[in-house]
Amino acid sequence: MNKSDLIKSISNRTEYTETVCRNMVEALMAILAEELDEGNGIVLQGFGSFSPWHQTGRAGRNPRTGKTCMITPRISVKFKPGKLLLRKLNKK
Repeated sequence: MNKSDLIKSISNRTEYTETVCRNMVEALMAILAEELDEGNGIVLQGFGSFSPWHQTGRAGRNPRTGKTCMITPRISVKFKPGKLLLRKLNKK
């Protein structure tokens, strides 16, 4: 499922138009990105939690050329699924 499919699915389950649903999804993504950028974690009860993860710089290797290079430090995101989501996926 991609973003457009998600928007259509939300629109079908609610009385809102696809335009309104698109605005809600884009607002949600913007808020999540802003909070993670500020270093804050996000907890969606029952679904899971997102937390920023600081990756350190390290040596890497280009598989095509075999050359070693430095991979710059960056911030990534970790997701830990919630118990309700895991139960639903495992149908328990």
